Amino acid sequence: MSYDTSAPATRWWAPRLVQRLYDPLVVHGTYRFLWRCHVRHVLGLYYSTVRDGDTVLEIGPGNGGHLDRTDRQDLTVHLMDAFPGSMTAAAERLARYTPTQHPANALEPFPMEHDSVDAVMLSMVVHCLPGQSVTDKEAVFDGVAGVLRPGGRFAGATVLSRGVPHTRRSRAGLSLLNRQEVFSCHDDSLADLETALEKRFDQVQMSIVGSVALWQVIGR
Repeated sequence: MSYDTSAPATRWWAPRLVQRLYDPLVVHGTYRFLWRCHVRHVLGLYYSTVRDGDTVLEIGPGNGGHLDRTDRQDLTVHLMDAFPGSMTAAAERLARYTPTQHPANALEPFPMEHDSVDAVMLSMVVHCLPGQSVTDKEAVFDGVAGVLRPGGRFAGATVLSRGVPHTRRSRAGLSLLNRQEVFSCHDDSLADLETALEKRFDQVQMSIVGSVALWQVIGR
């Protein structure tokens, strides 16, 4: 399974659009008003997961804003995204870390060495990966488990369609974003997400904020 980089949603990932619109439309827009998950909840994952001196991989970094705000010192940063425009925008924002860019499909083998990173962030990405359910997307968790060092930290967040509370507004937003092929989470469920994480990682901690599931786990 791979991304369709000719899909209509691709136009939103041009570097300048991401730089100008990602924060107001996504981080301070849909997070709060559709999914009822304030950005502080997502940022909390970064603050508790990424430490000074880490080698960190961020998959689907958006505009790089969350890692930028975390502002850890002496990071070795790797960015991975199927859309070069988004990754370019994030790399520019995180230029002080001189990030390594990996243009890659997160559902295919990761272009990084085994057991090579201390922390992995996968923030608001799973609901965009192609597939009808989390079960269809489990390859991303295989990739993370492969590059994460034993005892390393992996955290993320995703909008789910099942197993979390929704409002009329969030259901309408979910339907629209799936139709526009920005999202692909028709049957993404909390139960499937928990199963996928527990199969591959230790100390799985899950929380639900609005329609978003947030997790923190430890590498085996």
